[in-house]
Amino acid sequence: MTTTLDCYGPEIEQVADLVGDFSLRSRLDLDAWYAIQWKALAELLGFSQQLAAAPSTRGDSPIGAAQEAGLAAFERSLRDARPGVSDAQGRVQLAALTGLASAGRERGELWRVTVDPTTLPMGACFTDGGQSLRAFYPDTAPGYFGDGWDGPRPRAASACGWQTPLVLHLGTFPWIYSTRLDGAGPGARWVSSTTQPALEGLRAAVSLMDPVTPLLARVPVLQPGRAEAGRLYRRNGFLHVHQGSLHVAGLDGPRGRISAPAYNHILRRFACFFAVRRSTLRDLTAMPRRRPASDPQLRRPVPACVRGGGGPCELTSAVSERIGRGRWTGGPRRATVAACSSPPS
Repeated sequence: MTTTLDCYGPEIEQVADLVGDFSLRSRLDLDAWYAIQWKALAELLGFSQQLAAAPSTRGDSPIGAAQEAGLAAFERSLRDARPGVSDAQGRVQLAALTGLASAGRERGELWRVTVDPTTLPMGACFTDGGQSLRAFYPDTAPGYFGDGWDGPRPRAASACGWQTPLVLHLGTFPWIYSTRLDGAGPGARWVSSTTQPALEGLRAAVSLMDPVTPLLARVPVLQPGRAEAGRLYRRNGFLHVHQGSLHVAGLDGPRGRISAPAYNHILRRFACFFAVRRSTLRDLTAMPRRRPASDPQLRRPVPACVRGGGGPCELTSAVSERIGRGRWTGGPRRATVAACSSPPS
């Protein structure tokens, strides 16, 4: 069995390197690595102050502690946020997201959920001014995440006119629509005066998306002392504007515009996913046997890992519950651990 990520693709190791390596057996490594990732997420979604003010938490699971602190900080920021949706739309969104996240974890389809919208609460519709409207955007056209998405079409009549599957890319929340990457993440607006669907979206988010590398061909690498103010560069694999605002920059490609913050966030989510799996594969033999991993790539028993009682060991509860919620199925590669049992040719 190889402990590299080669079975996912030839460039995945480099992608994981963008967010640094760490050991699952080191509490210091885990605390430092997850602090960096949550800091980056807080800066993007605007809850840096709340995260910095969060009390430090220590527990058996540093991964769980970091997630709980981060989600609590994000929730506090949402309380002060201006509502982006009506209470009626927010209630429908929250009910739909809660159900989709739960079902997605069981099916292994959490990073991108595809469902018949008429099977969701209220048929994924809400009422505004006597008119029935869709609670989500119908996002099935070709975009940067793929060439369009098939799925179960409405089998029942839709009060708000659903004619396509509901497709949500929760793995790259708040950019949850493949064809709407040109501005702020749409999911960040999912907050009303009484509900916070955005919190459920962030809770479900995992790191699964492939970076859109062809767009970077014309973006130069930042060279200290030679950079022009206001110009877009590549720095350590991410987009960077020298002496300017990243939020007004972007890339224009054959499928429309993608904002620089959206690109960096999607790339970081993808990199985090594979960095965690790389560390897990490397440290698997030293981890205690608990509940099975939710990622099919890591769920299969490892023959070389045998303990005193004799059985094969699997992924720990912490990584399974806190990180493995994406359940790797249907992404850029469908390889399994079994396929990686020998070095790739």
